[in-house]
Amino acid sequence: MTTLIKKYNDARVYLINDASIVQKMALSILFAIILAVASQIKIFLSFTPVPINLGTFAVCMAGMTLGGFWGFVSVAIYMLAAAVGLPVIAGSSFLGATTGYIIGYGICAFVLGKWTERGNIKKDSFVKTSAVLFIFQIAIIHICGMIGLYIWSVSTGSPYTLTQVIMKGTIPFLFGDSIKAIILSLSMGFILKK
Repeated sequence: MTTLIKKYNDARVYLINDASIVQKMALSILFAIILAVASQIKIFLSFTPVPINLGTFAVCMAGMTLGGFWGFVSVAIYMLAAAVGLPVIAGSSFLGATTGYIIGYGICAFVLGKWTERGNIKKDSFVKTSAVLFIFQIAIIHICGMIGLYIWSVSTGSPYTLTQVIMKGTIPFLFGDSIKAIILSLSMGFILKK
């Protein structure tokens, strides 16, 4: 198991530093597919138009594995697939209640990837890594998501108040996002320290 983890980490470092553009693009496409599959694992809640899904987990994993630029490229490929109508989004369509979250995915993958490229996971404790992941998810994905949710609500003719946006667009997801941050911290921290 340790050998497999070391090989993964060596491959990740090679990818960020030395891989060809073709290799980086191929892995970006692979992570776009992983994100599309993760977004299909969803739970709809009756009180919010935004479903719970594993998209944030895949986005953070892409950024941490591919680095900032290529993590963003993987999300951009996912967004392009959604924009042309492929059924990759957890919601119903690219332009809908989840649009802001999807835009936040790209920003989060880039920022988290840049943070990982600096070697912060190797140096930081599990608690700090979990906290940073959780803050990235909340600060980036949820703020973009809440803005998008508000714009969507206005476009439907019944605008949400700020309280409604927070209650429908962030509060239901805090527990799950904290669990995802802990799992990512454990798995990526374990892998990257080898």
